[in-house]
Amino acid sequence: MNKFFKVVLPLAAWLLVSFSIKATEKNEVINIIHKVNRYWQKQNPVHGRAFWDNAVYHTGNMEAYFLTGDVAYKEYSEAWAQQNEWKGAKSDNKAEWKLNYGETDEHVLFGDYQVCFQTYCDLYTINPDPKKIARAREVMEYEMSTNRKDYWWWADGLYMAMPVMTKLYKITNNKLYLDKLYEYTLYCDSLMYDDQEGLYYRDARYVYPKHKSGNDKKDFWARGDGWVMAGLAKVLKDMPKNYVHRDFFVKKFQKMAVALAACQQPQGYWTRSMYDANFAPGPETSGTALMEYGLLWGINNGYLDKQTYAPVCEKAWNYLSKVALQSNGKVGYVQPIGDRAIPGQVVDKNSTSNFGVGAFLLASCEMARFSGVNNDREYWANTLYKIASPVLKAMSNGQLSKEMLVEVSPTWDGRDKHVTYMECFGRLMAGVAPWLSLPDDNTTEGKQRKQLRELALASYKNAVDPQSADYLLWRKEGQPLVDAAYVAQSFLRAYDQLWMPLDETTKQRYIAEFQQLRRVDPPYTNWLLFSSTIECFLAKAGAQADMYRIHSALRKVEEWYVGDSWYSDGTSFAFDYYNSYVIHPMYVECLKVMVDLKQNNVATAQQYEVALKRMQKYSQILERFISPEGTYPVFGRSIPYRMGVFQPLAQLAWNEQLPAELPNGQVRAALTAVMHRMFDSGKNFNEKGFLRIGFTQSQPNIADLYTNNGSMYITSLAFLPLGLPATHPFWTDAAIDWTSKRAWNGDDFPKDHAIHY
Repeated sequence: MNKFFKVVLPLAAWLLVSFSIKATEKNEVINIIHKVNRYWQKQNPVHGRAFWDNAVYHTGNMEAYFLTGDVAYKEYSEAWAQQNEWKGAKSDNKAEWKLNYGETDEHVLFGDYQVCFQTYCDLYTINPDPKKIARAREVMEYEMSTNRKDYWWWADGLYMAMPVMTKLYKITNNKLYLDKLYEYTLYCDSLMYDDQEGLYYRDARYVYPKHKSGNDKKDFWARGDGWVMAGLAKVLKDMPKNYVHRDFFVKKFQKMAVALAACQQPQGYWTRSMYDANFAPGPETSGTALMEYGLLWGINNGYLDKQTYAPVCEKAWNYLSKVALQSNGKVGYVQPIGDRAIPGQVVDKNSTSNFGVGAFLLASCEMARFSGVNNDREYWANTLYKIASPVLKAMSNGQLSKEMLVEVSPTWDGRDKHVTYMECFGRLMAGVAPWLSLPDDNTTEGKQRKQLRELALASYKNAVDPQSADYLLWRKEGQPLVDAAYVAQSFLRAYDQLWMPLDETTKQRYIAEFQQLRRVDPPYTNWLLFSSTIECFLAKAGAQADMYRIHSALRKVEEWYVGDSWYSDGTSFAFDYYNSYVIHPMYVECLKVMVDLKQNNVATAQQYEVALKRMQKYSQILERFISPEGTYPVFGRSIPYRMGVFQPLAQLAWNEQLPAELPNGQVRAALTAVMHRMFDSGKNFNEKGFLRIGFTQSQPNIADLYTNNGSMYITSLAFLPLGLPATHPFWTDAAIDWTSKRAWNGDDFPKDHAIHY
């Protein structure tokens, strides 16, 4: 069947795309979400127990909250959680805890009583309170303390429990959650995974040929495989990208997508026995919705090819929104609670359930992300384009030194003013690189991005060509060490898209220029990280690198740690934003490169994890600095660097490493508010479109002695999240009030605390 699929589906995809099947507008999908969810909540005002069927509904309800921001949805789940005492099964006697099937309070270790922990974790991220996840941690950490691996013995359990592990990892940073997740999944695979087909039997009782469908075929139950597909999507959402076994889950997810698409019915749904449509014929919503959620999530987050899978998802959505959804908001055609396809079982438009509604909401939220255009992203992209295009248009033609109106500090220290161009180009590219790494598309943003990438590649070439008027100031002064590091950082952030396409002559010129900068003896300050960043890039590119420069820099930065996420800039602590401009971002990035290159004599994975946790705590401080009005404290050196202050927050968002206490919608809302305050006046730009020295406009008197208007392009470092696809939750989740706004509005907000690790 998979072989047949490989031939047929690309043709089907081409046919559907050629007929211009258009994704439903985001607002239409959101209206469906509200219709379905409000109908369900109105019909079910009394909260039930924390068993799987209710709990699955709440996973969908919370997804609807994050997407729409409807506070009533959050309050509905909070009331349910409070009624259930933030527990699943309620027994406190560990000696009687059971993991087999059962619905009593002793079945604490049974995954169907653990899916509730997903919602508790989600509620924790909105307003952290240890009591919300205390039971979840107690139960899951008890399991992990045992030698057993057989906690997940049925396919449904992979949805119920797998995402709990990654959510708790994200909150606690305890890597054991990930390792045990991998162990338990391997055990589950040994029982019921068909590696040939890429699908799961519901449990060991249904493995072929011991069990067959009515027509002697392999009997893969739609809802069972839907649970797994949805669970894998949730796992990949929260699993760190550097986790050693991540590729295991990615490949499983992608292989399963191929298998699921192959057996979709022409009407868009999946029959209950997926390989035998005649065994239990007709539509079924819960399995279809769970698969739709997983497939759409894969497209939206870059794991599945859009051209291949969008037609599959469009057909499934057509079924869900036009057949399964009834006019009053009821979700029909949901197979009742069970464990297999049952011939003759009645499943019709009146067949509904809590878990079916939850699955429908999950799918609908991903369809909204797939369909929508986010106004915040459009604003970010247009602002960054406005910042970048004058620089790259000029430099790509070798005209930057001619076109740019150079402005230096009134107290300029006398160095060669040509450093301005290097500062401008290097700092801009370090910020714009992630955005330019996204694939091309035909949107307005996509056309902007493609144009800038082409201009950037030409500019990179001119930057190191001695015959170009824009050959940068590589071989004079000490300042080039700083901005060469930002150029190197841009290559590290978009290696395949910005470094690899360069011609060999240009690459060798960069390597030579980077290596000759060893002539600069960096002072004992953040400058050590500039040297380290350049050498890290050389190591990644396979060129000769000075490992001592890396090693000594990383060691000194670690020695300069003063506590609660703050580093001293050298031997004396200065209260400024250099932890944002340089120290956190470059320290973490250098450690990451060394870990990836397995240079364990220089940096360890443990050192990287510690540095990352400090950066996450520091990002929480930055978020709290943002006032209800979208301003932030103006203090310290280099304040004209503007939004470069928020580089750590932006970098963590781009790398999907935000701390659990900072939801995507909250960070985006806060940064967007600052961006509007900073740039909406238009007074940050001179008559040729280049940045001026200043903060909210031209304010030259706040410049330091080393400041020029090329220095200002470090503000682009706040735009790193543009490297996430437009369908990512960072862009599509509803805006959430940030901490200071909630505090000053009289709303609940999380307490602050010192760093814990």
